Amino acid sequence: MGTGSTLPVTLHEYKVRASLLIKDLDSSDTARATRAAERMRALPFFAALPLGEVLARRDTVQHKHGLAVIAREAGHATWTDLKQALEVGARGLDTRAFFQKVQAVFLNRWFSSYKEAARSLEAQGGFLFPFRAQCFVCEADFLQALGIDPGDPDWERMGRDWVRPRDRAAKERLEAKLVALGYGGDHDVR
Repeated sequence: MGTGSTLPVTLHEYKVRASLLIKDLDSSDTARATRAAERMRALPFFAALPLGEVLARRDTVQHKHGLAVIAREAGHATWTDLKQALEVGARGLDTRAFFQKVQAVFLNRWFSSYKEAARSLEAQGGFLFPFRAQCFVCEADFLQALGIDPGDPDWERMGRDWVRPRDRAAKERLEAKLVALGYGGDHDVR
């Protein structure tokens, strides 16, 4: 179900995926319903059932079952585990805080995909960040207005790319500094 995006998946997106799974299971399109039933077999309750039996019981499948499947596909044993993992990860950088604190006007470059943003970063320079399901590239003066040091050597070490840093340790050091400045948050975990 990947979109090819490297942006973090939000809890809301996982919920949407679960809803789509249930919708697929209820589909009149046999191939679509069969694929969904096969995915449902990731759950212990459905794992022992033949595929036809899973399809026969689709009226009993609830949204919570879809959530559990999505959690397993994301590498977590339960929906609660996935939710907790997202909440723990949410204590890192929250770029929404950038726009709540800066009062000046800056012309950042906005992109609907990481790929486009990365091309812009390579061609025109700047600093690439995620923002919800988008990316933006800002200039050093934007970071300075936020009280962030754009001259920190870790920016160069990580390639000025928050989404795909060349050096993860450099990103972690910068993230700790930015969170300490008040740019940590919940990353839309709801």
